[in-house]
Amino acid sequence: MGKSRKIVLFIVEGITDKNSLALVLSKIIEKDKIVRFKIINGDITTKNGVNASNIYKKITDYIKEFITGNMYKKSDILNVIHLVDTDGAFINDNLVLKKDVENIEYNTENIYARNIENIKNRNKQKSQILSKLSTTSIVYVNLPYKIYFFSSNLEHVIHNKQSVCADEKHKYSERFEDKFISSPFSFIEFMNNPEFSLNSEYKDTWEFIKKDTNSLKRYTNFNLYLNTIKIE
Repeated sequence: MGKSRKIVLFIVEGITDKNSLALVLSKIIEKDKIVRFKIINGDITTKNGVNASNIYKKITDYIKEFITGNMYKKSDILNVIHLVDTDGAFINDNLVLKKDVENIEYNTENIYARNIENIKNRNKQKSQILSKLSTTSIVYVNLPYKIYFFSSNLEHVIHNKQSVCADEKHKYSERFEDKFISSPFSFIEFMNNPEFSLNSEYKDTWEFIKKDTNSLKRYTNFNLYLNTIKIE
């Protein structure tokens, strides 16, 4: 692989994240770089056995999986961009309320669940890991790394739909891809919508999302990354 065509590796939770973003990002970025995705198939910040002490190793393992599975070398990767949902992880425990629901329910002020202790424990684990990753600039010894959030999730930001089932996620991702396929740089403009984009310093966006119920509200700082892309 030529030096001018190194990989920007996006780490995402699921296939609909890739389906929503991969094509438009490749059209924006792939002048002198290559866009690739590593799908984790779940939320790394809430997986059993993952914590703030071993999160670097877990991320490194996923990068190694990507390299091995695609017959790349570590030196082929330019940087790692990690995209996560906040899922209300930073709210106070008293805002997690008991309700007889099959799955977790979210709105912009509360989380509802049958087992609220599980959600409180999940939030504690997730918030500790996100706090650590938000101050991380290097993984796998020397790979540049940055983590960006969608709050409370990707669909909330790009479709203004906070609770979306799996089937709907696929439909929304296809619709989103179609919307920007012919005008990919309109995606950058869309992601800078002041209704949900945060335009302060990177570290300040993370401090903001940790406050009050902001991690349940519709916000993202992914625009900060997009605004670094050179448009020719």
